[in-house]
Amino acid sequence: MRFLLLFLVVMCSPGFAAEQELVGNWRLVAFQTILDNEPPKNALGADPKGYLILTPGGRMMTLITSSNRKAGADDAERAALHKTMFSYSGKYRVEGDMFITTVDVSWNEAWNGTEQKRQYRFEGDKLLVDTTRMPSVLYPGKMTVGRLVWERDK
Repeated sequence: MRFLLLFLVVMCSPGFAAEQELVGNWRLVAFQTILDNEPPKNALGADPKGYLILTPGGRMMTLITSSNRKAGADDAERAALHKTMFSYSGKYRVEGDMFITTVDVSWNEAWNGTEQKRQYRFEGDKLLVDTTRMPSVLYPGKMTVGRLVWERDK
């Protein structure tokens, strides 16, 4: 009986409900960067590509690429591809309106071992995510906030 009561309390808690709503596969609809004192820009083009996967076991994985990538034919072109993508994975947890990922593998070695905090909210079947303010990977020397819109992948 105690187990059943504990199970019901956990299942009905707001944190558990929010985490369950996050779980799933999400397709990227829009990605903007907002640099200090500048209007938002589509840093990866008007139609970026990407997926966000949040598992029931607490694993997050994402891959985002620019809409205008071309295969790299030489070392310089292949190096340039690094600037038109984001990818990382780790265990995540939900705290209020934030999901926080402890990164264990990333396209950017500087992110490994860090916590990436993302504020989120839902609008219908869309997941809206804002990064915390951080140094820009795309625009060195500037601070940025990333704004992403995801749609549940069906």
